[in-house]
Amino acid sequence: MLSILFLSSSIYSLACSYWPHGEDIRFSLFSSNLTKISDTEPLFYSTRYLNEYSEEAFYGPSENIEEWYAYFGEKVPKDQIDELIYGFKTKSSIEAINDNQLMIHFNSGYHKEAAEYIFFARSVEEALYVDPWEKKEMDELALRQLMDLAESQRAETSDEYLKIRYTYQLIVMNYYLNDYVKMERYNTILQRMPRNSVLKAWADFFVAIANPNGNQRLYELSLVFDKSKSKSEYIYKVFPRDESKLAGALNLCQNDHEKSVLLSISAFKNPGRAIDQLEEIAKLDPKSELLELLLIREINKMEDWYFTDRYTTFGTGISTSCWECDAFQFIQDKNFQSDKKYLKKVVEFAAKMVENRLVENRGLWFSSLAYMQYMLEDKKETEKYINLANSHADNPEIKAQVAVISTLNLVKNNSNWDKGFQSKLMKAMIELESMKESIYNYDRFHTQFMLAVSRKYLEEDEVVLAALFESKVGNEIYEPYSSWGNHAYQAFDLLNENADSEDLDELFDLWNKSSKTQLEEYLFADMEPLKWRLTDLRGTQYLREDNLEKALEIYETIPDSVWVVSNWELHYYYNEELDDNPFESNLFGRDYSNDRENAYTKPEFVREIIRLKKELDGNGKNKARTALLLGNAYYNMTYHGNSYYYTEYAWSSWEEDDFKRDQSWYYSSSRALKYYKLAEELAPNDTYAAFCHCLQLKCKRDGYYKLEYWKDKAEQDWTNFMVKYPDHAHKLKNCDEFYMYENSWQG
Repeated sequence: MLSILFLSSSIYSLACSYWPHGEDIRFSLFSSNLTKISDTEPLFYSTRYLNEYSEEAFYGPSENIEEWYAYFGEKVPKDQIDELIYGFKTKSSIEAINDNQLMIHFNSGYHKEAAEYIFFARSVEEALYVDPWEKKEMDELALRQLMDLAESQRAETSDEYLKIRYTYQLIVMNYYLNDYVKMERYNTILQRMPRNSVLKAWADFFVAIANPNGNQRLYELSLVFDKSKSKSEYIYKVFPRDESKLAGALNLCQNDHEKSVLLSISAFKNPGRAIDQLEEIAKLDPKSELLELLLIREINKMEDWYFTDRYTTFGTGISTSCWECDAFQFIQDKNFQSDKKYLKKVVEFAAKMVENRLVENRGLWFSSLAYMQYMLEDKKETEKYINLANSHADNPEIKAQVAVISTLNLVKNNSNWDKGFQSKLMKAMIELESMKESIYNYDRFHTQFMLAVSRKYLEEDEVVLAALFESKVGNEIYEPYSSWGNHAYQAFDLLNENADSEDLDELFDLWNKSSKTQLEEYLFADMEPLKWRLTDLRGTQYLREDNLEKALEIYETIPDSVWVVSNWELHYYYNEELDDNPFESNLFGRDYSNDRENAYTKPEFVREIIRLKKELDGNGKNKARTALLLGNAYYNMTYHGNSYYYTEYAWSSWEEDDFKRDQSWYYSSSRALKYYKLAEELAPNDTYAAFCHCLQLKCKRDGYYKLEYWKDKAEQDWTNFMVKYPDHAHKLKNCDEFYMYENSWQG
């Protein structure tokens, strides 16, 4: 099997020089939503600092939607409430609005006062709406009229819930009209109302942001944050990351819980290592739900630091060149991948919290420990915490996360590909699919799960299995083999980069197996369209290894029609790329002639090389010419020749040997050099010998591609050439007499 070093970089083509970063590549298999705290999605870990993906995808805050849902007796779907209150634009069609189920509810005569309030609230939003592009300003006159209407409606209604809402609207309007005295008076009235509502926290939010005292403002915002998370984005943005700047606000806190909330907001701002902050918060309030969310956030960070570059080769998701570089200096430390001290420190913290019975959501903490032990590759500890997590999993999200860790652990610690293991893995994958509603951002999860499995096999040099799972990797993130069309092509690219002939034989043996397992059928399901492309790859790998007879045997199984097709989807470029004479000579490397009538398909090319080798080994004449033609063939199928497409599927100006399989001969032209030397030895005259020697110089130059002083060596080669062939060297310095020298074998 081909030996590989997994962490070496990969060749990857990116249009317009785009280099993926951030959320485009960030790896994560630990769900961010396990605490189920409403409206905290913006605080989930993200390289954008504020997360943009919302699982429920409501237009408005779920806290408010939940209140209305309960108000309507749970008879109107939440998404329909959300749509009517937050989704429709001012100019939405009457037909679309009337199709809404909450609107149908209203039109049927139910909750008439609530309907009046909702459309009143939309009127307030319209009056407050500012659009600099259309030069629309806040409508102060309309606001004052709406304030009068709110006052009258508040006085007339006997519905306490609607009284709260009209009072809240008065607070909002007075805030925007800069009448802070009235705003605070209405807030006092609102807070004294006996019924609970998220609007009480929202009202406090407006009072807080109007407070001119910075420390007092931060303290009051932290109180709002404790009661309601729907204002978390604004609060996050105005809070300083530096804890030293919170001293004044901390002094205003009345108890340890309030201090823990304020420090938690600061911890959310920390994109780097935050375990010290977690430990401080745990001392103040070990049962804080925010501590659980911060623990998940820390695990998501470590996944990025430990897995993203390992699996995608694009570096970590978090950019080390950002304006907060000081937070990420540790990523640049030597041996970062092998030094997991920080991860162990987080494990120690989480284990201590559980052992001391300081946490209530034990299922979450055990799941966290199981996943971190998986990251540390400790099989025994992983299994221990999986069992503990299973026994304490009390909601679908935790159960799904435990199933994820169990499946990862199954794959990680199994070295066999027998029917028993395949059955277990297929069953586990089907179970995960059945839990998709409980797995955060499932499509992205599925992509990264398949990527993790593929990389597990690639790291263990199981190239075929790595390729098959790679074909199931979706396009939710970038990784080295991303194909935005046919995902099976990702398997082709992985095999092309990593596989030797033995691997490809193994692939086809598995593909042609008469009785596949359910898992094997699943993995091969999308591969059929690439049958001939992969067959070509198999033959081409034998050609790369210079096993011509085997290469020809495989090529001849491919229909002749394939070699002349032009198919962008499957990257069949044989007709376009193989249109030069691969047996022609050229003095100056990657050069193209007009000799396009002597093009060869791959089987024709290999067949001709085999014929020439037999001719060279026989008793025929003109062996020097035959050797030179073989040298030309081996040269032209390299990086520097006119027909690279015989052996590779892409050519780039970035000349770098970074495939896992051996490409050294492809860049060094060493195989061609062997035949050019033989041609010189067999040359019938000095003229032809000089020509053959000149062709050797370009091969030697190519062979210096990794040397620091290659130009010095190339100049010395030319000096030696002039000494050896003084009558010819100067004539071969350009192409004026090329054809005379090329044909001098004829005498």
